[in-house]
Amino acid sequence: MTTINVMAPLLVGDPRGRDTEETRRAWLEFATQLAVVKAEGVAAVSTDVWWGLVEKSERRYHWEYYDRLSDCIIAAGLKWVPIMSTHQCGGNVGDDVYIMLPPYIWKKMAGKMRSKNVDAACFVSEQGHVCRESISCWATDFVLGDMKAFFAAFMAHFAHKAEYISEINISLGPAGELRYPSYNLHDKNAGFPTRGALQCYSELAQQSFADAMLRKYGSVKAVHNAWGSRKLLAPPRNVRAFFDRKLHTDTEYGLDLFDWSSESLLEHGRKIMLAALEVFSGKGAAFVGIDLGAKVPGIHWRIGRFRRNKIVYGDRLAELSAGLISARGLIANDDAHGYEEIVRFFHDLQKVKPSTRVWLHFTCLEMENGQDGNRESLALELVRWVGQTAKRLRVPVKGENALSHLLYDADTWLRLRAALGLGDGQGHYEGLTILRMSDVVKNKVAAAELHKTMQLIASSAK
Repeated sequence: MTTINVMAPLLVGDPRGRDTEETRRAWLEFATQLAVVKAEGVAAVSTDVWWGLVEKSERRYHWEYYDRLSDCIIAAGLKWVPIMSTHQCGGNVGDDVYIMLPPYIWKKMAGKMRSKNVDAACFVSEQGHVCRESISCWATDFVLGDMKAFFAAFMAHFAHKAEYISEINISLGPAGELRYPSYNLHDKNAGFPTRGALQCYSELAQQSFADAMLRKYGSVKAVHNAWGSRKLLAPPRNVRAFFDRKLHTDTEYGLDLFDWSSESLLEHGRKIMLAALEVFSGKGAAFVGIDLGAKVPGIHWRIGRFRRNKIVYGDRLAELSAGLISARGLIANDDAHGYEEIVRFFHDLQKVKPSTRVWLHFTCLEMENGQDGNRESLALELVRWVGQTAKRLRVPVKGENALSHLLYDADTWLRLRAALGLGDGQGHYEGLTILRMSDVVKNKVAAAELHKTMQLIASSAK
């Protein structure tokens, strides 16, 4: 059955527990909104469990805020979907709260770097800017034990609430998504609708690329022979020229670079998801049988445009920079349109613990082609490609809206319902998380459209 969940605020009131008038009003408003969405038939409430809020110092966890938050959700008759948010809060669209990663993590990481420079464990962009929103995918091994300890501590504390938890989502990168921070605020002129900025210039990233090429070809000489040049075993220095000359698709060097980029991201995600499955779904674990999930962003710009009912592809550099597709996947021209590998990543996770489904949550379900006047935005096609690929590979898939203000437009809800297969839509998505709860409670259009959506779900279930 199709399920509708809502996303809670980033934080409710003062998480330090200070009893102020503002905090009391925030909790009262939260309880009121929970009652409204429960009455509409919403199934669950998704909340970030901020690593940096819970673990201020190593292995000392503070759960008081989440005790109250989960109690409030459960008391309203709703299920809880905690997100193990091992990323920073702040620096993304809609963020009005700032929560860093646990400070000890960075100190610990610096000690493990050959250079003793903590930036080696961060994403470093082509512009030379450092992003500390999440641990880079080349530093995963150094912090995986700390993540597992966080997961285990959460399960130990909330084991008595297992029956009220319908799914546990796992953060895999910036904004909790499986991607590079290629369009985040640390870089200039890298956001929508640009190509973004490459994020592979840290000490660890450059060493990883060189090592990967030596493993593939056997020697520096063999690498040079394959590439047809004596290039350094490193990411491009003149990135603009690299893309302008189409070296990313027309040379073996470019193809190898983006194979490595995509594979590095997927391997990072694989390690974290396997750790989560080991903790939450291991033999005798309190959360055995509870679904897991992870989010993939819908990077819908620079994809292409329609001409005489056929797609003329754009350069698709935004998706490449974010690591969602590889250059070889881009030129494969198959039905998955480059998304075969990332969906197969979720397919393979289904086999790890047969009692646990791992959901792919895909964003931008609310958007139209040509979103915000961008002629090369093909959000509708992207949602369809990922949904169809997930269905073909038997991957359970749900969706999410990327921008909350679009919920105030009734046409948005037509697209959401179509993706869910309600009405006339041939949808592939089995559920939806609405970003955020306050948007469908406080806005009249959104509230009416949510009500209509819930009615359609109820009638389709008969």
